[in-house]
Amino acid sequence: MKQVIVSQKLKSHPVCLSTDGALSIEMEKVLNSMPGEEKGNVKAQRVLELNANHPVFTKLQELYKDDPEKLKKYSKLLYNQALLIEGVPISDPVAFSNAICDLMV
Repeated sequence: MKQVIVSQKLKSHPVCLSTDGALSIEMEKVLNSMPGEEKGNVKAQRVLELNANHPVFTKLQELYKDDPEKLKKYSKLLYNQALLIEGVPISDPVAFSNAICDLMV
């Protein structure tokens, strides 16, 4: 991921993924689906956009002050959520699922 920014386009979702540069996420998916030795190696410069008006953003601000370890977990969850929304597979679905369960208890 290249950077994290406060989104100007999100209304109801907490996160989305955009790109910086000429390569879009859709183009990344197309190029990685093509046969060849470069398969899976093409990566767009991803930008995680956060909705500052969403309650999750408020929670992130609280965790920044009070619980940096939990902030890391939330951040990873949100990034993986953004990947899934964009139709990009996440690297470790089991860890993603476990992280959700850990935060629920």
